[in-house]
Amino acid sequence: MIVMAGLLCSAVAAQAAIRLGRPVVHVGPHALIVRLSPSRHIVWRSFSLNGPARIVVDLHGVTLPGGRAVWPEHIGPLKDIRAFAHRDGMVRLVLDLTAKAPYEIDALPGGLTVSLAGAPPPGAHPVAADPPVAAPAPISAPAAPPDIVIAVDPGHGGVDTGACGIDHICEKNVVLRIGRDLAALIDATPGFHAFMTRTGDYYVPLRERVALAQEHHAAAFISIHANALPEPEGMDVRGAEVFILSQHGVTREARWLARSENAADRSGGLHFGAGGGFLHDILLNMTQNGTRRASYDLADDVLKELHTIGPVHVDHVEKANFMVLLSPTIPSILIETAFISNPHEALRLNSPAYDEHIAHAVWEGIMRDAPRLRARLGMPPGPRLYVVREGETLSGIAQRFHVSIAALRAANGLRGGILQAGASLRIPSG
Repeated sequence: MIVMAGLLCSAVAAQAAIRLGRPVVHVGPHALIVRLSPSRHIVWRSFSLNGPARIVVDLHGVTLPGGRAVWPEHIGPLKDIRAFAHRDGMVRLVLDLTAKAPYEIDALPGGLTVSLAGAPPPGAHPVAADPPVAAPAPISAPAAPPDIVIAVDPGHGGVDTGACGIDHICEKNVVLRIGRDLAALIDATPGFHAFMTRTGDYYVPLRERVALAQEHHAAAFISIHANALPEPEGMDVRGAEVFILSQHGVTREARWLARSENAADRSGGLHFGAGGGFLHDILLNMTQNGTRRASYDLADDVLKELHTIGPVHVDHVEKANFMVLLSPTIPSILIETAFISNPHEALRLNSPAYDEHIAHAVWEGIMRDAPRLRARLGMPPGPRLYVVREGETLSGIAQRFHVSIAALRAANGLRGGILQAGASLRIPSG
């Protein structure tokens, strides 16, 4: 059984690929420290596997001389470390273990490190030429992060390009850019943290995206896509759509779209049939714990905000059996930002400025829903936050949210009338 342990990322790799040498192993008082790379500025993800126990770390922007290596260790829970060139230009490291062990990955000043719980007995020190890396605090089982985590899921990636439009504008690239913009807005919001299911151009199976969101204790799951329909209809249709999971009440177009998106998953194993079965059980569970209603509320808030930046294809929340929305515990929505099959909309989607507008609208939708997200987590409501856009005024923001300028000033301790683009404003209740 695969247990996903996380998809974590650091800053984007430097332009020149990092040369990977032999990992350096150090014995700390509380953990075994394995330094994977001398640079912490790389993109990476990790997960754990059982039968046999092992930890897998995928490194992007890294080269491995010879393309394959094995380093025996036999220290504590660590048996050996294997490395090989993997798909999409990444290097995969496998830490083979004697038994499953909790672990953490950190971008420390000494480089990217894996810390394994359960240090070996005193005196069991490996030979290493490099200076030791400072050991982190004692490791325990991962706990829920203090911030509200929003899982941002840019669809497709790697060999799966998604739909492509004019001038080879492809969905996988557009939605990754929107996802990064959205994640940056979420991370800039106090009390929130963004987790991306993919941070580069590589493919992540659909079920793995759901598992990663669950492992990171996500309070909401936002899957981002760009719509498409076959010609000639796809050349003229336009606008955004927002979906939640459903087996019934699905339009013909939604069924076609869901089949198209689900077909991208090459791992197989899950199939949606008209008779119910697995999907029926998921939906029953969601109905019982309120996740379907929470998904609808979130989708409705996001759709309202998308309506402010352009036309929507359907002016209500739609339903379809998208595999990526299968979590029974996390409110999950899928956003079709625009029709990439429409040449005009494809060119707009290829504009970073327009993608920022989309990301901002989705972020505002999430902030609309924030009080309900907090309530689901048993947290106090807290103020609504708004990120100021270029050229906006205090009076315009007050009018938009139906509050007085005086109330805005008081809630944010403002004296003057000039607002800085990118600043966060607390919006008091109207």
